[in-house]
Amino acid sequence: MTPALALFALVGCTAQGPQRDAEERPEASRSKESAASERDYTSRLPIAAYSYTNAEYASIEAAENVLANTCMARYSLTYKPPKPPTAPPGADRRYGLSEESSAARYGYHLDSSAAPPQRIQLSKDERTVLFGKQAGDGKSGPLEYRGTKIPDVGCIGQAKNNLGKDYSYPEGAETASRISALSYQKSMLVPEVQTVFKKWSACMKKSGYDYGSPRDPFSVENFSEGPLTAQEKDTAKADVACKRSTGLLDVWFTAESGIQKTMIAEDAAALRKLRDLHQKKVAAARKILAEG
Repeated sequence: MTPALALFALVGCTAQGPQRDAEERPEASRSKESAASERDYTSRLPIAAYSYTNAEYASIEAAENVLANTCMARYSLTYKPPKPPTAPPGADRRYGLSEESSAARYGYHLDSSAAPPQRIQLSKDERTVLFGKQAGDGKSGPLEYRGTKIPDVGCIGQAKNNLGKDYSYPEGAETASRISALSYQKSMLVPEVQTVFKKWSACMKKSGYDYGSPRDPFSVENFSEGPLTAQEKDTAKADVACKRSTGLLDVWFTAESGIQKTMIAEDAAALRKLRDLHQKKVAAARKILAEG
């Protein structure tokens, strides 16, 4: 699979960001958020129930930072982690482009308006204690800071290990990953999906574009990797419009959902264990945060 097609299939494969309770939202914004949620196909697929949500990831990362800061304090050092970047809108591209506004502004490129990750300003000693041998100082022997041994993986690595060691289940994670990848591949062979691809292709041809499937603008034109052009924007707008008029996105989503349900049933025990461990890890993270 080319980098462009990998992006097409996998962008947004993690569950999307946390949403506030409806009571906290202004009435006028609910319909917009509901529509955005409906178009967030990846997090609505059945296999998403066995992955962390962005809110859960945030809790885990925040708890790891608390543990890392506690570790740093033993060396009389402090650690102030950067704020995590927010996911740009329209980033879910499991089935290609799905948002009209994003297509019109960015074509097949990802939204560039999101703030880049903050850089951590650390001294050499802080970097060594925080990251251990990954700090890249080239030292092969045991690390120390003012006579106190530093973990080889540093305080942040130790924090991740300590929080995650009781909840690691590589076999379950591999099962979920395999289902996510194979269901996508199998879904493209479903007759209903093949039929809607043809309808989408005919729609695109009316606008002057000769593509056999929604993957073609990524693989043939390689739009997402070159400079943004007016041609790319026009193609992207036509792409999304044809997906809407043919119902392609919902047909594809429904087909893959059915495939995933069958595959999940075949590995139900492993996936239940994975989900249970996820829930326990999130609970442990939230307990760390509550205790400070």
